This record gives sequence, C-alpha cells and structure tokens, in this order.
Amino acid sequence: MARLLLIGAALLLAWPGSARADEDFFEPVALSMGGAGRVIAVDQSTLRLNASALGVRPKYLVGLSYGQTVRERAHQFASGAYDSRTSEFFLGTVYSFREFEPTLIPEEDLNWFLAHKQDEIHDQRTYHRWDIAVGYAFLKRKLNIGATVRVIQQDMLLRENRTLFTVDAGLTAAPTEFLLFAVSAQNLVPTRDLRYATRLSAGVGLDLDYNPQQRFGVQAEFDVVFDFTTAELPTTDIHAGVSVKILYFAAIRAGFFSDRGFLDNNITWGLGFVTEKFRANFGMAIEAGTVDRRLREDVDADQQRVVWSLGIDVSF
Repeated sequence: MARLLLIGAALLLAWPGSARADEDFFEPVALSMGGAGRVIAVDQSTLRLNASALGVRPKYLVGLSYGQTVRERAHQFASGAYDSRTSEFFLGTVYSFREFEPTLIPEEDLNWFLAHKQDEIHDQRTYHRWDIAVGYAFLKRKLNIGATVRVIQQDMLLRENRTLFTVDAGLTAAPTEFLLFAVSAQNLVPTRDLRYATRLSAGVGLDLDYNPQQRFGVQAEFDVVFDFTTAELPTTDIHAGVSVKILYFAAIRAGFFSDRGFLDNNITWGLGFVTEKFRANFGMAIEAGTVDRRLREDVDADQQRVVWSLGIDVSF
C-alpha cells in the first residue's frame, strides 16, 4: 500500500519538476569539442543535431559509442550509420539506449510523505530513441538541407510511460571548401520534456581536416543555441570547440559549452586515435564553477560534475 501511495504521489508531480534543460547525449568527438556538431559533421551527434551537415563531405560512416553521466547514474549506448557518398541524396539512422536514475529528494519532491532514508524511494528511467535523418546536397555540396525524425520511448518507474515524436530541420552552406555556416532547429514538434526542448541554432565552422591523408588538420566550430521551451523566456546557450590532428594518427580536442542559460558551464577535452578509415575517441565534460542543480547524496560531489563518452567509427 505504501508503495502505491508513493507511486501515486510521484505521478502527481509536475512533469518538468526533475527534468533538465541540457543536451540529452553527445558522442565522444562532439562532447570533447564542447558539444560541436551542428555545423561540422564530427560524428553521429551531427545526425541528431543538424542532419544537413552530413551532406558537405561525401562519406559512409558506421559507429558505436558508450557514455556515462555520473550525476544521474546514466549509461547510454548508441549505434548508427549514415551514407552521404552514394549520391547527393543522403540518409542515416542512430539508435540509442539510455538508462538513468534522476536525482530525487523525497522530503522535497514528496513533501507530504516523510521518508526516513534516501533509498526508500528512487526513480529509474529507460529511454529508447530512434533518429532517422534524410537530406539533399545542392550546388556540388555547397548548399545542403536535411531533416531528422525522432521517436523516443520512455519507460519509467514512477511516472507514466510515454512515446514522444518530434522533427528537426537544418541548412548548411559551404561557400568554400573549408568554411561552413549552418542554421538548424531541434524538436519542432513540442515534446513537453525539457530534455528535448525546441531549439534554434546558428553557427560557423572551420574544417581544415577534410582530407584524411593530411598529416595535420584542424576543425573548429562555434554555435549559439536559443532555447524556446525550457523557461518562460528564451534562453541562450553556446558551444565552441577545436580538434587538432597531429602526425596522421593523434587528435587532441578541447572546448566549452553552456546549458540552461549559462547556469551550467562545462569545460571539455578529449583524445582520439585516427587513421584514414578508423577512429577511436574519448571525450569528457567537466562542469566548472558552482553547481546550480540538485546533487546526489550517495556520490562524491566532484564526480557528479563529470560526463564522459567513448566510441569507435569506421568511414570510407
């Protein structure tokens, strides 16, 4: 009976109460470059963020990744592929599985029920997410359009299960071989979930690493993201990062991104082993400054600042 009362009380909570307005997940290259990927196709994150960027460089890519968000005891696995090489028409898909436990303080979230111990109640969620992207490259890949259809199945312990559907759209222009501009919109169909907020972004990228046979290469991106559904007024986030390839095989990456209107500020870094067709990558984000959100009591506070991801991909 007590269990049923707890579940019933949790279901009465306002939906955004424990949701977070940050990005759901980044693959390792995008994560290490400060959440880049809306302008330059750095890895499979681009398929989720702005599908049109996939059309700039003709490529087949298949990848796997795994990541953790310590604060939420989150584990995420992702697998996907895309083809922008066969023709000007390109497409791709990514499936991701995410299991996590949002932070919960019974005395605050269920204030009518006094829990004597933190572990008397917990929330656990499992998300299955499918992203399918399509696009077309015009003018010898100087102008590219793309769209992503997204379906998310949310299986939850303390809330009613839901299935979300939404759509992204984007445009990427490459006036020169190395300079790129992009605009994109995420979650144009409102989801009522702050993890999948409606966003509009604009950014610029510098890609001097488009030839895998180069000894040295540089990629850099900066974008601004306007979030329209997280708060009463639109908020602004930024993502900036750089990747430097050294002596054919090594890549060093660094970046910065903000979430929740600069309430969360993250410094990122990463390493990669890269060849002409194969990459192995690691990326990490560390929240800097004061943590302006709820922390777990059962995990060291400094560890809760960390998000990391690793993955492999093959391209040709």
